[in-house]
Amino acid sequence: MRILLPFAIALMTACSNGSPVEVGGITVEAGLHQLADQRNFDYTGFLDKALKGDDASLNEVLKFSTGQDSAAAAGHGLVLKSLLNKLGDELFSQKISPLSTEEKQKIWAGLEQTGSASLKNESPMTFKALIPSQTPAEMSGLYIFDGKNSSFQDCANPDARYLVVDETAGQLGQHYRRLLKFPYPNQPIVVVLKGFVAPYYSSLALPDGKEGFLVVSEVMKAEAKNFKNTCIPYDFWALGTEPFWGVQVSEVEGVIEYRGMDDERTKFFAYQPPVAEKKTLIYTGINQESGDNIRIAVDSLPCGDGMSERTYKLTVKLTINGKEVNGCGIPYGVAKEMEQN
Repeated sequence: MRILLPFAIALMTACSNGSPVEVGGITVEAGLHQLADQRNFDYTGFLDKALKGDDASLNEVLKFSTGQDSAAAAGHGLVLKSLLNKLGDELFSQKISPLSTEEKQKIWAGLEQTGSASLKNESPMTFKALIPSQTPAEMSGLYIFDGKNSSFQDCANPDARYLVVDETAGQLGQHYRRLLKFPYPNQPIVVVLKGFVAPYYSSLALPDGKEGFLVVSEVMKAEAKNFKNTCIPYDFWALGTEPFWGVQVSEVEGVIEYRGMDDERTKFFAYQPPVAEKKTLIYTGINQESGDNIRIAVDSLPCGDGMSERTYKLTVKLTINGKEVNGCGIPYGVAKEMEQN
C-alpha cells in the first residue's frame, strides 16, 4: 500500500492540475484522462495493468472510444502508437485481430492521426490485422481520377460508386493521365482491375454518395471509353466519318460527350431527356462554362457508315457549335451484341 500511495498522489495531483500523466513511459494527455474520468473509466489504471501483461486491461484500452472529442482522440491515438511501439508489430497485431470491425476502424484512425509514417510500411502486420479481410476479385467499370477522391462505378452494379484507394503505386492515376490529356471534370476511363470493397480504410472519411472503399491491388486493363468497351448502359453512341467524330448520350452517367478529331478535348454537356418531334428524338445541351452547344437528332432509320458493309439501326444528324455532321447511332444493347460477334 505504501508503494502505491505516492503513485496515486502524484496521479491525482497531475490530473487536478490538468497536466499529462506518465504511465510506464507512456504519456496520457490531460484531456484524454479527464474525458475518461467523466465516464468513470480508469484509463490510467487499465493502461498500467496492460503494460504489465493483463490482456483484459489491454482490451479495455484498445476499445476505448473518445467519441467526438478531437483532443482526446489525438491523445488516445498517441497512446495506441506507444503501445504498438512497446509491444512490437507482431504482438500488437495479434492483440487487435479478435476485435470487431468497428473497433479496428477506430484503432486504425487513431494510429493514422498521430502523423507518423504510413502504417502499411511501418507496421505491416498491424496493417494487415486492421484492414478488412477480403480476397481481391476482378472488377470492371468506370474510373475517375481526382487526387484523393478518385472513384469507381461498378459494371456489375452501375448504381454503386466507390471511393478508390490505390494500392498499385499510382498506376491508376498514371493510366488516367496517359489516356486523357485534357479530361473534363469527372471524365471516366474504362478499367479492369483486382480489388475488394471495404467499409472503412484508415481515417479516411467516406463522401456522400459512395457505397464504400474500393481497395485496388492490380490494374489489368485501362482504355479510353468507347461504344464497345463501356459496360455502363447508355442511350446510344453515334459515330461519323469525314470528318471522324463520336458522341455518347447516357442518362445513367448523366452526360452527353462529344469528341471530334480536330480537338483533343472532349466536349461535355449535362444530360437532358429528349424532346420528340414527330418520329425524331432531339437531344440538346449547353455548357455554360465553355459556351459549347449541341443538338442531336435521332431517327429509327437504317444507316451506313460509308466505310463498311455494316448497317446500323439509327440515323443521326448532329450540330455542334453550329457545325452540322451526319452519322449512325448504336444503342447499348446492339453494341454489346457487336462486341460478342
